[in-house]
Amino acid sequence: MNVSLEIKKIQKELELIQDENLINSIKSLLAFAKKQKTAAVLSPFTVDEYKKRAEQSEQDIKLGRFIDVDDL
Repeated sequence: MNVSLEIKKIQKELELIQDENLINSIKSLLAFAKKQKTAAVLSPFTVDEYKKRAEQSEQDIKLGRFIDVDDL
């Protein structure tokens, strides 16, 4: 997906909107998405979550599901 192109398409559609309720709904959706993103970044792991993630990471390494830093 070309994100830049999609943003331009959405911007064009937004410019055509005349319905105040729809605009308010879109604003609410954007605010909710921003809040969820911030909450996900700021919420710390529990000890159990940290252990599960570490175990999953070790399993991924054993199965070759990783990207070597030199490949980046």
